Amino acid sequence: MHWNASADVASAFRTGRVFIAGDAAHVMPPNGGFGGNTGVQDAHNLAWKLALVLSGRAQPVLLNTYAAEREPPGTLTVEQAYTRYVVRTDPRLKPGGMAPLVPDLNIELGYVYRSSAIDSSEPDDGVLHVNPRESRGRPGTRAPHVWLELDGARLSTLDLFGTRFTLLGGPAAQDWCRCARAASAETGIPLDAFTPGSDGLSDPGGILPSAYGIQSSGCVLVRPDGFIAWRARGAEPPSVGTLSAVLTGILGR
Repeated sequence: MHWNASADVASAFRTGRVFIAGDAAHVMPPNGGFGGNTGVQDAHNLAWKLALVLSGRAQPVLLNTYAAEREPPGTLTVEQAYTRYVVRTDPRLKPGGMAPLVPDLNIELGYVYRSSAIDSSEPDDGVLHVNPRESRGRPGTRAPHVWLELDGARLSTLDLFGTRFTLLGGPAAQDWCRCARAASAETGIPLDAFTPGSDGLSDPGGILPSAYGIQSSGCVLVRPDGFIAWRARGAEPPSVGTLSAVLTGILGR
């Protein structure tokens, strides 16, 4: 059977009430094995936004962030799959204009989101991807994995994230956690809050603050898809108003 390698990205990821994801949004050669993962990432990005809009907790403007966040990594991944196709499968093709190779880990886990659902107050170098082992809690990147313990049982920071927003603080961020609970009640937005030293949670290695680029008293706000939306490094005074404004801003309210 004849097969043609294709590498292309849709001109739009949304038209009105219609959203596209997966192969409908970006088709790529199999080299690198990126296609299926990229489709899952699309769905993961869109699902929580649709859920919050349909429940009335977010305004429809939140849905605009789907294309803003997913088109750049979709394009990056298609380009990288094509580069791998040329280098590994069909070197007869001219390599001119081909995107330089990017490490697989950056493509799969290191892409950086930018949209109104990500805090933009920190300096931005404009990079499309970073090494996820060095992202250090940067807003717009995946929340890093750190081994913690809950009542003596080992768990990852990633196990703390689910269908709700999550505030994760350093060991001296108890005031931020109290503010998070108050902000959740004030806005009606479900929000979990965790800090080592409370509720049976501990950080045996003491590396949580460093991994997330915060001081002991700092915190990060993690979206339901596991991406960091906002960060207080530690100099900022804990504030219910700040968290309420961040949450409602993300959700377009």
